[in-house]
Amino acid sequence: MKKKRAISLGNLVFFIPVIFLSFTMWKDYMRYLDVSTPTLESAYMLDEGKKLIGFSNDDRFREQYDVYLFDTATETVINKTTVQTDFIAGLGPATYQKDGIVVPTYDDSRGLQINYFQPTGEVEELAQSTIEIPSAWSSNVYSWRGRLIVAWESPHSAFFIAQVKDGKLEKVNLGEEGLLPARPVRIDEVHGSFENDQAVPLFSVSLQDNRTALVSGLLDENGDVAVLLQQEEEGTFAAQDRAGAQFAKNFGFDTGRIVRENGNYPEEAVFYDANTKHWGSAVPTPKPVYQARVFLLNDEEVLIAGSTAEDELEGTVIGYVFNEKSGEFQDATVLLTQLPYDNLKNSETAFYKQLGSDDVFYHGGDLASGHVNLNNHKAQLISSDQVEGWMLQEEENKVSIQSFWNYVKQGGAIVINWGVWVFIVLALALGLSIVPRMLARSGMKKVRDGEHIQGRIVEMEETGTYVNERPQVRFNVQFMDEGQVNEVEIKKIISYLNSIHIGDPVMISYNRKKHKAVFITEEDLTHAVQESQPIHIKDAVLTRIDRYGNVNRGQALQLRFTAEGCDYTIPVVQPFGFEYRTGERADLILIQGMARIVRYGHGSIGKASDQLSLQGEVIHVQKMPIIIEHKQLMLMEVMVTSGADRIRKVNSLFVPQNMSLTVGTVLPVNIEKEDLLKEARLLQGKQGSAKVLSVQFDGTKGERPIADIIVEKDGFSYHINQTIEPVYGVVVGDELWIAYDEGTQEAMIINYAIR
Repeated sequence: MKKKRAISLGNLVFFIPVIFLSFTMWKDYMRYLDVSTPTLESAYMLDEGKKLIGFSNDDRFREQYDVYLFDTATETVINKTTVQTDFIAGLGPATYQKDGIVVPTYDDSRGLQINYFQPTGEVEELAQSTIEIPSAWSSNVYSWRGRLIVAWESPHSAFFIAQVKDGKLEKVNLGEEGLLPARPVRIDEVHGSFENDQAVPLFSVSLQDNRTALVSGLLDENGDVAVLLQQEEEGTFAAQDRAGAQFAKNFGFDTGRIVRENGNYPEEAVFYDANTKHWGSAVPTPKPVYQARVFLLNDEEVLIAGSTAEDELEGTVIGYVFNEKSGEFQDATVLLTQLPYDNLKNSETAFYKQLGSDDVFYHGGDLASGHVNLNNHKAQLISSDQVEGWMLQEEENKVSIQSFWNYVKQGGAIVINWGVWVFIVLALALGLSIVPRMLARSGMKKVRDGEHIQGRIVEMEETGTYVNERPQVRFNVQFMDEGQVNEVEIKKIISYLNSIHIGDPVMISYNRKKHKAVFITEEDLTHAVQESQPIHIKDAVLTRIDRYGNVNRGQALQLRFTAEGCDYTIPVVQPFGFEYRTGERADLILIQGMARIVRYGHGSIGKASDQLSLQGEVIHVQKMPIIIEHKQLMLMEVMVTSGADRIRKVNSLFVPQNMSLTVGTVLPVNIEKEDLLKEARLLQGKQGSAKVLSVQFDGTKGERPIADIIVEKDGFSYHINQTIEPVYGVVVGDELWIAYDEGTQEAMIINYAIR
């Protein structure tokens, strides 16, 4: 069949000088090649500080880590290898085991990779594609007392817990017959149990029969987890405490003398009795350690590090390794005194020590890696800049953007001529880009004007027309429309690289009046979001309330607001104790044709300058059984990151049914600066359960009611002022898990009561 060329090839003549000059300049550039600087992402010492492993991710497509093994004495590369990764995955928490180090990475095609590096340069991948963990994997992987612990739900709805100890991977399928009394449907970390709130780490497993089981994060000698079933009338926190005590006994940990930071000035490390919930005396370190931080090292030892002065700005860093069983101390100050105190509070900072070894290893921040021998008190600290310098020596002949720019700055006839011809080609390309943009706008209008429907390709054939060597293909797509099977023809230019087959599912925008359709792509959805500008609507009046049934302790409503002669409908959840009333006013915002509440009633919103725009990663999504006008209620858990702070948010949202919202999705999150600082401050303090004494509401921020709550803990009252999740709600008598400040009597909700 003869091809019909849609675009002339005459313009390609302008590329000939560019190609020739580029080839000539490349040869000249290779003679002028300069040095690029690799970027260190993480580093760990090994072999009594004689070796260091450095991870660099300078691959063009960020699909692998370059892993260097250095001799720290000679500052030379002993060995270099690579580890596969996705471009957004990053490195997981590390653990030292049997003289080696375990560092997890993630690759979408392989799942979680557990890389076990030896001082000899050998590396073993322990998982072997058997851990099919979601892409939001970092919230499922934990480092605890020298173990690596993983908990996840597989794509086949199976739930697993895995442990890497002594270089050996073991895992348990929680759905195995006899392990749990019913099929598991969800698994969550028990808040704080990996941060020493409990003697052992715990997971809460929701079962199909609406019961809850507590499961240990540790595996016993037989490779099994410990299980405790929450009793019918037993509170959530009481069950967690009972499980913590029972599991600690099973695994040989003492719940009566947990070494913790008590949070009271000058913040010393203190013995805590988890059985009676009482704080004991300060740990009797050889010298006082103030503003202390406790780092879990292994099954028997912790590192207590802090300041020599009650005000950390007036002291230096000091610390001791404390054996919880023998009560013995070993001085680690010779290493710690080289660290600024702020490093102890950095979330990237970690210390490692194998039981029976005299070596303590440090990792974190610009001071990339460190080591101290507790016997001879020899210590060393190596910065990120030093390690990057060692990498630079290895990469002195590497082609890079920086070295190319250094060459271009030299000038010369070849560079100038190449630049002139590149400018001509770019100008031509920009001129030709006007027509594609016009076509793109026309395509976006067709996407917006049609109804979004899921279809299936039933027939496809080439039309004989080619554009830029790409064929135009005629597709016949079958779909359900108003209860009837319908079929529509769509023509589209595709690439030979596109893997499209008959029977593939597709999303189309169907114009019923014209009986025409276009394919909807991810690019179309991105353009739609970028082109949509929000419209602010002031003083809208609530004129009608429609009720759609109960959701947990809340009620699903459809609110109808009127402003300037226009009506706007917004689905919301109304919690117990709060009430939307007709006649009340609200400020709304219209985004992509969908109205949302900005402020309702007396709730106040801070100035735009006080709002921070952050990113939040969806770590859990639960569909609720409520649909209002093709919008489904979803309950999401989002991990918001601001610098070193990570804050978990729970939020319900009515989402259009044709919109995909999955674990791993990154969402924009707006939060007031004052609220963020307050939450970050409270999360660094104490936590515990508290009973609600009173609840009052004062309008909303968005669709979340603003609550003024008084709670009681250990005979003291604390004040909570924050927005609440309406699906859960807060009522008098609830038992909440809070973060609180004993000095200011402020608190915030971390976990709601489960009903």
